Amino acid sequence: MLNMSKMFVGLFTVILCLAGTLSVYTQEPTVSTPMTLAPVPLETVSESDQYSQLSMEMAQLRSLIEKKADKPGASKGWSAPKIGGRFFMDYVNHMDQDWDGLPLGSNVTSQNWCGFREARIAVTGTGYDFLDYKLELGFEKNASSCPSYKDIFLGIQHVPILEYVRVGNQYVEDGGSEICNGTTNYTFMELPASLGQQFMSRRLGVTSRHLLADDRVRIFLGAYNATNISDSHYVKDDNQGIVLNTRTTIAPVFCQDGRRLLLVGAYYNFTDSTGSRPLAFNRPGGWDVYNPTGLGNFYSDRYQKAGFEAVMQAGRFCVQTDMFLQNYADVNDGAGSGIGNQTNYGGFIMAKLFLTRNDYRKYNLKNGNWDSVDVSRPFKLADVQGVNWPSGCGAWELAGMYGVYDSFVFSTSVPAAADAKMMNQQVGAALNWYWNPNVKWAVNYFHDMTKARYDGDYYDPRGDYLGMSCRVSF
Repeated sequence: MLNMSKMFVGLFTVILCLAGTLSVYTQEPTVSTPMTLAPVPLETVSESDQYSQLSMEMAQLRSLIEKKADKPGASKGWSAPKIGGRFFMDYVNHMDQDWDGLPLGSNVTSQNWCGFREARIAVTGTGYDFLDYKLELGFEKNASSCPSYKDIFLGIQHVPILEYVRVGNQYVEDGGSEICNGTTNYTFMELPASLGQQFMSRRLGVTSRHLLADDRVRIFLGAYNATNISDSHYVKDDNQGIVLNTRTTIAPVFCQDGRRLLLVGAYYNFTDSTGSRPLAFNRPGGWDVYNPTGLGNFYSDRYQKAGFEAVMQAGRFCVQTDMFLQNYADVNDGAGSGIGNQTNYGGFIMAKLFLTRNDYRKYNLKNGNWDSVDVSRPFKLADVQGVNWPSGCGAWELAGMYGVYDSFVFSTSVPAAADAKMMNQQVGAALNWYWNPNVKWAVNYFHDMTKARYDGDYYDPRGDYLGMSCRVSF
């Protein structure tokens, strides 16, 4: 009887276990009520403690961000150098000339020219979060047939008061934005005739640039050696010669994308030479670069230039001008009979229109010049069913220019006379085709008109010039 009771109890226990298991699989799952924490009473943390805690967390976060930031000055030192450069292939045809009657002692009749106008290579880089540098050498034709120094400078940023300082061989900003473009971004193949007279180009010196009013006001100061870098270290006497230069530009209207711009500026340049140095009047339009025979030369020991510039751009259309006065002290003093101080004037006005939509040139407020053209539809060859077809039209620019330069003329073969005068006028047209920001094809035409007077005799030499160029930068 007792064994039978134990059997029933065991069987009943097994049935209860099976019933519990079946209940687990047939019932819907239940979600337990989450535990909630009682809020901390506000009175337990004061406002001052909250502010202190928040300030501490922000300081820790700022320190962490600064440590994580990729700063070359903190970890990398000098950045990897970038290689760049440019080469220009030019052809110049002096189509019509009437210079033989000009009594300068030598025949200035020009010859046609074809060759490399420029061939340069440059290395640029940055370092230590506040330095930048550039080393550029030119391999184009020169008197020594050796590479020549171009831009060689070290830039220092964040300098107190001076802001940005450059030390080395660099441009003298003795002109407006067209001169400061550099040859890569000239509108024409060469500078207008008036700007090419006594252009200081590059000199070894120290410059500073300061930006104000959201970069719309730019102040530039420079001090240079008066002689070229190639022979500056040969000057041993007390008078080393100095060039002082300043330029200020103001842009009351500037659209960030560069489509609208109104800019005015002024510049001044003073040169105290190491002694009476030879200066030359050059051919119109800078064509003397191809055939270096000046239209006359003289000596002066002090030279000053003051000018005014203005730029107005509205979309694809732009007008710019540059007008200036030049003064030469004691002309030919110490190098023959002198004719005293002389003052010249000159300038140009230029109009530019992009024929293709959405193309324009943006002005760089920091550098005080124009950037390369950002072509909206670059010209290229695209593979269409196994055949390369042109794609994109590039950017097409049409430009016109008028320049004037009124000066005296002095040559060793012409008697010194205070009434020796020359008025040069120049009309030019250009058609530029930009395949992309780095490749430009250009066709230029210049008509030069000169009226000269020597000892009561009048001369009217004229010339026509056609130039074509392929210009590549990288």
